[in-house]
Amino acid sequence: MISRIVLGTVQLGLPYGRRRSLPPMPEVAAFRILDAAWALGIRAFDTAEAYGASAERLRKWSEARANLESLEIVTKVALERPDLIAASLEETANEALERFHGTSRLTILSHGPADPGRWASIVAAAHTYNAGVGQSVYTAEEVRRALMLPSVERIQVPGNVVDMRAISARGDNSAKLDVRSVYLQGILLESPLRAEKRAPGSGKFVREISSLAASLGTDLAPLLIASMLATVRETDRLVIGVDSVEELDSVSAAFDLSREVVQEFTGNLETLAGDPDIEGFLDPRAWSPRIVY
Repeated sequence: MISRIVLGTVQLGLPYGRRRSLPPMPEVAAFRILDAAWALGIRAFDTAEAYGASAERLRKWSEARANLESLEIVTKVALERPDLIAASLEETANEALERFHGTSRLTILSHGPADPGRWASIVAAAHTYNAGVGQSVYTAEEVRRALMLPSVERIQVPGNVVDMRAISARGDNSAKLDVRSVYLQGILLESPLRAEKRAPGSGKFVREISSLAASLGTDLAPLLIASMLATVRETDRLVIGVDSVEELDSVSAAFDLSREVVQEFTGNLETLAGDPDIEGFLDPRAWSPRIVY
């Protein structure tokens, strides 16, 4: 089951989520998290050129541990890079792939929806490195458009226990999903007061799901992970970002939860998810400050 977990690394390269107001994570702390994830059995790692020092640190860590050939890397390339205005998208994609050349499995995603012309450039770069190819998108409509493009193997989408819109947009298509934002950028794990400050309207819901988890005698984070694993296809994966080694305990704890506990949690969520106020805080891009992921 651990093969269905991808470690998200945005927190390792820039202030993000619940660390958004803190200085960048020290490299030694990032390496500790990567080491702990490796010890847990995680072999797939998600990064992007837009994630600050994330990609560089991930490559440096893999070289120091001599485990490059055992890694699976999913890397995202921005469709527009202001520091490389003159460079073609294919060249930019080649740079992203070259950084991790030699891994056991390499996938490149467009960081956002790509039109057919740009998509062709990304596919060309993927073929050069014998890499998988896909898109990292945000909305249900973007998922549907991505599925119409040739060669799409994997789509990264936001999804959590109260927002299945992008996941459901796949329909019967066989494309595999990597589901990010399982904690809704950390909002679902905040205290109700802090959640409300970050995303107005979320405090009430956070209070209710926290109480529900407590009534089941378990922590909320592993419940959120286990519930999503039980909901998506077995070929799909979850992209989980953590701020500390200790937070990885929630990943392992998710696999220890009984089916009955997970079913009771998700059953009760059906009532909570019907609250019309939820719609107002589901998209982090609308929060203040604006969050792009």
